[in-house]
Amino acid sequence: MWYVIQTLGGEEERTAGMIRKMVSSYSIEDCFVPKRERLRKFCGCWNRVEEVLFPGYVFVEAHNPGGLYEELRQIPRLTRLLGREEGWFLALNQKEEELVRGIGDEKHKTSLSKVAVDQDKRIRVVDGPLKDYAGDVVKVDLHRREVTLRVEFMGRKMDLKMGIEMTNRGQ
Repeated sequence: MWYVIQTLGGEEERTAGMIRKMVSSYSIEDCFVPKRERLRKFCGCWNRVEEVLFPGYVFVEAHNPGGLYEELRQIPRLTRLLGREEGWFLALNQKEEELVRGIGDEKHKTSLSKVAVDQDKRIRVVDGPLKDYAGDVVKVDLHRREVTLRVEFMGRKMDLKMGIEMTNRGQ
């Protein structure tokens, strides 16, 4: 099952590294920070960059939440596992886990989605991880080459920004 650990924004990779180093393989199977690929313009050229998809969160795959909790207490600057209730932790539900798996690859990285733009600046998803979530798009920013999805995550609505690449293919 997947659990979410809240940490300081900008400290996700550092926290994940400490967890991988300090928590036994008995307590965790995987620890990762989902990333997104996006385009950014530097000196007049578009460049691919990676950014954290869920700022302030680290994901852990574990089958022993009690043991995980005890080991995590030894890690400095760790804030908390999300969903703690009555001494146990709540795992991501199946839909939430499928969302993270569905938009990312095996390394939990969300690649650019290819979109076609019509004359009215409406987009149509041609290919990529956005294809299954086009109906969840609430904002399109062609200038920044990104879209915002509104999804249900950890019991609340969350906006996720995903990178897009414009193409003429499929017109």
